[in-house]
Amino acid sequence: MKSSSAKAKEPLRIPIGNAELRKNPPLNRVTTTKYTWLTFIPLNFYEQFRRAVYFYFLLITIVSFFVNDTISPLTSLLPLLFVMIVTALKEGLEDYSRSKNDRIVNTTKVTVIRNGKEQRINSEFIVPGDLVVATSASYVPCDMLLLQSSGSENMCFVNTANLDGETNLKPIFGPANYTYDMQLGYIVCEPSTPDLYTFNGRIELAVTVGAELNPEPIALGIENLLLRGVRIRGQERVVGCAIYTGMSTKLQLNSRYTGNKSASSEQYINKFIIALIVGMIVVVFILYLIERQKEANVYPAIHYLGPPPDYNAILQIFEDFLSLLILFNYMVPISMYMNIELYRVFGALFMKSDLSLYDEETDQPCGVNASNLNEDLGQINILFSDKTGTLTKNQMIFLKCYVGGRNYHLQNTQLYSPDTDESHELDTMDAEVMNFFEALSVCHTVEVMASCNEKSAETQSEHDNLITTDIIDRYQASSPDEKAILEGCARLGLIYKGTDNNTMHLSRSFGGDLQYERLHVLEFSSERKRMSIIVRDESGQIWLYTKGAEASVLPRCKKTSPIAQTDVQITEYAKEGLRTLAVASRTLTEEEYATFLASCKNANIQLSDRKKLIEECYESIELELELLGATALEDALQDDVDKTLIALQEAGLKIWILTGDKVETALSIGMACKQIPQVAEVHFLINITEPEELQRRLNQLELGIASNTSTPTCLVIDGITVSALLSQLPDQFAVVALNCKAVLCCRLSPLQKSEIVMLIKKSGKHITAAIGDGANDVSMIQEAHIGIGISGVEGRQAARSADYSIAKFSMLQRLLLVHGHYNTERLAFMVLFYCYKNIIITGCMALFQVYDLYSATSVYNELYLWLFDIIYISFSFTYLAMSDKHYSENTLLRFPTLYKAIAHNKLSSWKTFTIWILNGVVQTFIIFYFAFAVLNDNNVVFNGGQTADFSTFGTMLIMVLVIVGNLKVLLVSHYMSYLNFAFIIASIFAFMLSTYLYNLDSSSTLYHVYNMFLSSLPMWLYIIICTVACLLPDFVMKAVNDMFLDPPVPKEISKF
Repeated sequence: MKSSSAKAKEPLRIPIGNAELRKNPPLNRVTTTKYTWLTFIPLNFYEQFRRAVYFYFLLITIVSFFVNDTISPLTSLLPLLFVMIVTALKEGLEDYSRSKNDRIVNTTKVTVIRNGKEQRINSEFIVPGDLVVATSASYVPCDMLLLQSSGSENMCFVNTANLDGETNLKPIFGPANYTYDMQLGYIVCEPSTPDLYTFNGRIELAVTVGAELNPEPIALGIENLLLRGVRIRGQERVVGCAIYTGMSTKLQLNSRYTGNKSASSEQYINKFIIALIVGMIVVVFILYLIERQKEANVYPAIHYLGPPPDYNAILQIFEDFLSLLILFNYMVPISMYMNIELYRVFGALFMKSDLSLYDEETDQPCGVNASNLNEDLGQINILFSDKTGTLTKNQMIFLKCYVGGRNYHLQNTQLYSPDTDESHELDTMDAEVMNFFEALSVCHTVEVMASCNEKSAETQSEHDNLITTDIIDRYQASSPDEKAILEGCARLGLIYKGTDNNTMHLSRSFGGDLQYERLHVLEFSSERKRMSIIVRDESGQIWLYTKGAEASVLPRCKKTSPIAQTDVQITEYAKEGLRTLAVASRTLTEEEYATFLASCKNANIQLSDRKKLIEECYESIELELELLGATALEDALQDDVDKTLIALQEAGLKIWILTGDKVETALSIGMACKQIPQVAEVHFLINITEPEELQRRLNQLELGIASNTSTPTCLVIDGITVSALLSQLPDQFAVVALNCKAVLCCRLSPLQKSEIVMLIKKSGKHITAAIGDGANDVSMIQEAHIGIGISGVEGRQAARSADYSIAKFSMLQRLLLVHGHYNTERLAFMVLFYCYKNIIITGCMALFQVYDLYSATSVYNELYLWLFDIIYISFSFTYLAMSDKHYSENTLLRFPTLYKAIAHNKLSSWKTFTIWILNGVVQTFIIFYFAFAVLNDNNVVFNGGQTADFSTFGTMLIMVLVIVGNLKVLLVSHYMSYLNFAFIIASIFAFMLSTYLYNLDSSSTLYHVYNMFLSSLPMWLYIIICTVACLLPDFVMKAVNDMFLDPPVPKEISKF
């Protein structure tokens, strides 16, 4: 095991151009199917038999071949096979569809260069080392290293929407100091990982390149890698070397299933089935004991039966008990699972086709990736939400800045100072302000797309021309913050025009252009929370510019910098709900830069711990900074986010916001979106790590919450305190937080988000949901009971990883309050009705044992047992279970409190289950003993004077069962349509037609029985009277319940 693990971690060594072909190289074939033609039946049946109910029925079917001759094994076998075949067909069709899609992808024609010649081959035959040609006409077929581009500076732009959903274009660069003409050396890199944002490798060149002996390796990073599924933008033609192929590509590694989630409904379904099984065993045991008593006292007195068998023999006891068990196995509703799957498929279809959940702007309908969780949408108690991009739009506007000790507002092309009530053009400001904006215009990673129209409006002034051109629209930024800052600078007249051969060009509308040589970019990371850039100005001076979160930048500034004043202003910005960045700079000597560059190169060629080594290298130079100022960007709230949160809170949900923003910003957004009520008492737990202090503060909070129940309590906590609480007092923290109206957690890492969700899940008392739109939200989305992704500005990785996806946060209200309500109500009805109908059909068989000497004989013909569950009653109530609506959609949206009535699975409580079962038991006694009374004294009931026989008795029972079961659907429904009536009538007619046709068969036990039955007046009187007797109590209770016992709801609520 250790050797195989070590082998898996060994770096890959791939010859560029496949000069040294390996045996059996990994192909680029993609397989997303679960089965093959040979493995389909065994694997699918194995998965189905992992369900305890299926396995139980299999055992019962096997036993029935050897025990109880009165019940055909087909009675157990046919329903089991029917359910399994339908499930297998569903799985098979889905897998066949995946197979066809795989075939289309694998047979796509691509161009490769082998032995210096271009060839057209199927995509599946690409192997690592192949030189692959890609254009904008198709997606990149594998993960490959960019070697050559027809675009400028050996780079290209790619659209990654198919990979992570991000709409902005990203630049991909060819390796530095490497030309395609070399075609020498090897690519040495780490094995493929699912992380879309990291790649470590190097190119090891041949021993000599030109006159250089033993050239240094060339470092490779994610900025050099074209991932499978991306598309080249523009007219570029690129050549790359295939590295990861087929199932090893990062796209395929991210497409694999990440885990299983089961709905809370599985718990009550399992409990109900266990209750039915226990009840069945109790009935069988009682009947068996009575049978033994009869065998001891009755059978010996009947001499013509011959000598009695040895009833005390172990085999006889076992056979007698199993005979009764087989007779009553119909009490366990196996076909219910098939109907539940059908209901979930239709529930998912309703959500996908709901136009109110469709966003026309992005062409995004509601996505359902886990239909087995549909009913849990109506059970959510705790909602965890990201802030940026989820509650806010993630569309930044550069509003304010703080520089030179003053606060400025950006107003069109001027800077307005509220302190002096004056507006200034940028060119009239002092050098300190100019340096600040030049730093903002340089410190970024934005690229400029080539313009489709090179003409300019020469008749306009230079300033107007620069502002009105499409250059701003051609900014391609990995972060909306950077694009917003550059747009703000451009409005002021300082325009970033792009980079040419690592020379950054700035244009000033007030005269004179600037150029900076870009030497090195110190990448942003969520751990560093800042990015830096090293440039050389026109005078030859080397500068390091840094921007990032104030908590990351301010501690690295010189003590002489105005740190305190800037921090105060940043806090004021945050209170207004603005996103803030601190900006700083320093000069570097040639020696300092050379030392940094050498250590950085060494770190970049390492395959293990590269990230850690690079960060240490960055840390060593981002010191002794001069603080230049701070920026403030507005991120507006999503449409109707406040109304949505208010409605969800009225529905009984507690809202937790988990964000990486600073406390002041998050608190302002929390107040603005109404997560924190205006009248709430807000408690802060900030920067507390000592266990004693944490314990004291939690105790105070508990006492305060208990003593003041009239005022809602909200908790605001930061990442440092969360880390301490999770490690020291997790249980008490969970109890206190759950008693709060709302919780706001700030400065959290993605891991901390998932840890908080996990903590609340462990309590076992709450159904959690997590919603987010970014890759940093994936961990908490997958950890929650229900994960909901938003296809937002930050990409679709969250939506792809979630159980459900929507385009806007406001759609969450309809998803939960409408679809969640309907799905919960419908499934509860389906499960309870299944249990009820199985009780009434098996109850009559149990009562019949009293009159057939407990011989385990079925009172029904086998035809009825086969078709009762599949046709006679299934269609009518299954359709109702998929379409019933207690309240209209508008009513559910107007009155969110109705959500509380279905929370915690109240519709499927033990009390409700018991009422349904008792109702079935009462109707069983009515049906059986009404029929018994009709035939007991005088069984001459047919017009020709014939007497009713055993088959007639069973037909009387089953016909009333079918009619009562279908008509009960009418009584329990809240919303009836013509289709409901049609299914009820069709189900009753199907019973009568099948029975009539079967009774024409002279070889059947029902031969000519139903003909006489239909022409008998006593039989029709029995059917009418018995049906009324069964349903009259239900009708009376429904009337009383609707008039007096219904839970109080607003008077304005109108049912259909």
